[in-house]
Amino acid sequence: MPPEWGADVRSLIKDGVQAVIERHSDVDVDPPTRTFNQLSAGGFMQNTEEVSVPAPGDLFDDRDLFDNLYAGEFVEAAQVIYDQLPDPPDDDQLSEANRVESIERGLFEFVGVVLNYAGEFQFGEDAFATAFEEQFEPRFTDREYSRFLLVLKNTSIEPDITIDLETEIQGSPDYLGPYTVDTLRIRPLDGLEETGIATHEAPGTSVLEPVETLDANGPNAALEIVLRRRRPYREIARDIDDNEINPWRNPDFDVTPVDVYPWQQLTNVIEYLAASVRRCLRLLCPMGTVGYEKGYNVVPGWETYRGIAAPVTFELEFECPGSTTGTHITEDRALDIPRLWRDHRRRIAPGHDKFQNPLARFERMFSRESLEDQLVDCVVGCETTVLKGGSPGGNKYRLGVRTAVLLGEQNARDWSSKRIGEFFRTLYDYRNKVVHEDTTLPDEPTGGNLISVDDKEFVASTFLIHARELYADLILEYLDLVVSQDASIEDVNEQIDNQTLEYGTEIREQLF
Repeated sequence: MPPEWGADVRSLIKDGVQAVIERHSDVDVDPPTRTFNQLSAGGFMQNTEEVSVPAPGDLFDDRDLFDNLYAGEFVEAAQVIYDQLPDPPDDDQLSEANRVESIERGLFEFVGVVLNYAGEFQFGEDAFATAFEEQFEPRFTDREYSRFLLVLKNTSIEPDITIDLETEIQGSPDYLGPYTVDTLRIRPLDGLEETGIATHEAPGTSVLEPVETLDANGPNAALEIVLRRRRPYREIARDIDDNEINPWRNPDFDVTPVDVYPWQQLTNVIEYLAASVRRCLRLLCPMGTVGYEKGYNVVPGWETYRGIAAPVTFELEFECPGSTTGTHITEDRALDIPRLWRDHRRRIAPGHDKFQNPLARFERMFSRESLEDQLVDCVVGCETTVLKGGSPGGNKYRLGVRTAVLLGEQNARDWSSKRIGEFFRTLYDYRNKVVHEDTTLPDEPTGGNLISVDDKEFVASTFLIHARELYADLILEYLDLVVSQDASIEDVNEQIDNQTLEYGTEIREQLF
């Protein structure tokens, strides 16, 4: 990491900020205000209410203020900062004096940052210390830590549950490595985060609109991702993007961090982590459609310091269909999720050589609009797992036997192995009807053409939810067996076939 700015620089800036504030503290001007939207459970079609707070530092947004009020308070500090920064390019059109003055302007604007931390036109020691720690970064770079909140859709969580996931992760995005995962956590959003998101979604509106991302009756479940930059962003950009970063790109100079500059590159990392966690949640909670509504980049700011909101700088879009079946994360799930993540996070990540195709087909079942497509995806997924490797008998027979042996009596439906085998044979029958006969699946509880499995009948939508549950069970079984036996999926299937041959009569009597 770059060295911290020394005590001498901090002291010079502090003296300058204090001098500017005290010299103009008697100015009789009403401070500007900022408006925030807080979640409110009351009202029809309304889940926010406006709250206004003083923001005296916004006076320093007026660039003419420097020309009218500046009295050289930052001359020495600006020169010290200039001397510690990389040299401007050889063909720079501005002189050193111009560059130093641009730093003075940036430091003068920093007075406004400190005032917003204080909340009044008075110098405060703690307000300055926090503002300097969180906001002083004149190297034209992002922050050391980048924090994202991904709001989970179709999902709720108990208010006292926090699920910490292991952060040792390897993957394909270029920026996963230069940026290491510092925090990976499923938890409810707090009030400041909800206000920050609501304000970002409906900024300064006089007609208060509902914030679709959030439920005013909460708590709202979210995935928190914090990335830590391991080395200077300038080095990362040079090595990966062949891009030279320096603070002299523009005539103006900003002494605060660049909160949006590298986010395009980090998006791939966030999406990779989000997909991995989503797969973990869907495997354990396959009845609903767990996914993300939106993701938000959240930064430190005076709004958080004063207990108002967590500032949001930009959002990430995700696609997730709605669901009539919600997923509620309770205490038992809070134990299962980190266990699955600990054991299999590398295998369920996008691009894993053994499980990419089975998991991709599994996830497509959640986004397909037609029931027929969902069914075909489920069977194709079975072909990448249960039906891998040859053995006597056709696909339908092998699918029934292997699933029955794999899941036995321990499955999401608590069904017997006989019913499990019959369910998957029925699934394969309907796959053939859909693919070869263009059959439409029956999804009305009338007409007498429901899907029958043993002594039970289902409409197609319910049948496919059960298919999703049981296919999730199959993937989980293969994940555990591949690891515990250090075997491939084909090896596992060969062992099942061998056991079937050895105990063939007994198994046939049980299943058929």
